[in-house]
Amino acid sequence: MPGGVVVCAGIHMSDIPSFPYAWLWGERTVCSVANLTRRDGEVFLALAPRVPVRTDVETLPLDAANEA
Repeated sequence: MPGGVVVCAGIHMSDIPSFPYAWLWGERTVCSVANLTRRDGEVFLALAPRVPVRTDVETLPLDAANEA
């Protein structure tokens, strides 16, 4: 989807797998969140209803992961 964002949160200090540059075409963004802890997640989830955080969820089968 043009303008989509992939956020890698809670990652460990391991390499991010390579992927074709074309996956970023259409102004897609790949970003990470450094130093995220379980406590950070708990604080965020407690705060989220007051912000408010809005999500848009689309459920896909596992075999469509590359297209997601």
